[in-house]
Amino acid sequence: MIEKKFIGFDIGAESGRCVVGILNGDKISLNEVHRFETHSIKYENKLLWDIHAIYEEIIKGLINARKNFGDEFESIGIDTWGVDYVLVDSCGKITGLPYHYRDSRTDGMIEQAFNILSKEKIYSKAGIQFAQFNTLFQLLSEKPDLLRAADKMLLIPDLLNFLLTGIGKAELTIASTTSLVDPVSRNWSKYLIDKFELPEKIFPGMVEPGTVLGTLLNSVAVETGLNKNIPVIACTGHDTASAVVSIPAYKNSHSKQEVDWAFLSSGTWSLVGIELKQPVFTYEAMEKNFTNEVGYGNTIRFLKNIIGLWPVQECKRYWKEDSKDYSYPELASKAEQNGYAKAWVDLNDPRFLKPEDMPKKITSYLKETGQEYRSEPGFIIRVILESLAFSYKEAINEIESITSNKIKKLHAVGGGIKNELLTQLTANATGVDVIAGPVEGAIIGNIGVQAIASKAIKDVNEWRQTVSSSFELKLYNPKDTAYFSENELKYKSVLRT
Repeated sequence: MIEKKFIGFDIGAESGRCVVGILNGDKISLNEVHRFETHSIKYENKLLWDIHAIYEEIIKGLINARKNFGDEFESIGIDTWGVDYVLVDSCGKITGLPYHYRDSRTDGMIEQAFNILSKEKIYSKAGIQFAQFNTLFQLLSEKPDLLRAADKMLLIPDLLNFLLTGIGKAELTIASTTSLVDPVSRNWSKYLIDKFELPEKIFPGMVEPGTVLGTLLNSVAVETGLNKNIPVIACTGHDTASAVVSIPAYKNSHSKQEVDWAFLSSGTWSLVGIELKQPVFTYEAMEKNFTNEVGYGNTIRFLKNIIGLWPVQECKRYWKEDSKDYSYPELASKAEQNGYAKAWVDLNDPRFLKPEDMPKKITSYLKETGQEYRSEPGFIIRVILESLAFSYKEAINEIESITSNKIKKLHAVGGGIKNELLTQLTANATGVDVIAGPVEGAIIGNIGVQAIASKAIKDVNEWRQTVSSSFELKLYNPKDTAYFSENELKYKSVLRT
């Protein structure tokens, strides 16, 4: 049986990794060859991505892949976080470091956008959640002269593909995070681009996920030692789109509804949603801030974006600088020992989006809402985890209400499932079985799209079967569901305070 080797890069807001995936029959194995920090810098009160340093990590990953597995691979694919972009001039030069989505330049931009076009009209065209970091609001905060001078706007994975191949295209799944794509036509929304007076020329041609962009530039091949004829695939460039491709679930041909399972992509951000065939533009979907991102294989990822484990990460960072360097397992253990917190926060409150003293932000919120508050790490982490579980429960209930789909199980992927306490709390809160795995969901989906593009795998259903047979999955049955049922009204009252 001939092995097929693929190089995948999965780059998140905290870290990135280069993985060689080896497909052998109905099994896929992962071999990490490089892990790195996702470099960002602060400059003149701006928070920016050091895209040059990130690109250098890509090169290091390719060199390590060649050193460990030779110079012949089926293809290369890159997925990253969404919304952020780079402006490129007509000579192919980057005009400046890209802004980080947590930068404050978009403060107040949503309100300015609504002065140009109503919330309802924007949603009816793009179907994307309203978050101040959306690409639309970032572009509105740019100096008009910079936009007019640019030749292309490339989102992060598109830019990295461009640096490897010299070909600048917009991959559909990552483009759909911008709030400037029509999910029905699966292309840029000329209506929104015109209404917001954005230069149409900067929006590159759109390609479907799985498109072969081209082969490595000669300079890249020489630097890495790889065969220059290796194809670079515009895989599912958005990490969530990749993660959903990796979910080991199958369509039930006997079911009258489109899908009876939901997904949870758990990491710095949490994405809770379902796969649909068509976007949902209803008023209820807009008011509940659901998003219609384009997925692989003519699907829509109808989902809710929740802040995820970012507050835990920030608490850990703060305590390390202030007092003690706790490991994530230590923090989870302290939270478990604490027992039920009976206190919660609204993770969608804007204060939790940005860094600084996260433990203080948590206790301040609890004080403001008249709840018990303590400064012990175990209590604070328990508050965050229970709040996450409640937010997952709420998202599932809203999905069922908006789509009329009854959710019978929840597939959880991503690094967040390593927190077993959170995963069990999720099962308890939602009242459905949680199937956890695989952990490396995004990179597995990335490689899966490459495998389908190379015809080593027939389609996404076959890939999901491959995932199911290749990785250990863990089942979490609901246990103490009464706690979440009895406190649901109190949790909701806290959010309305």
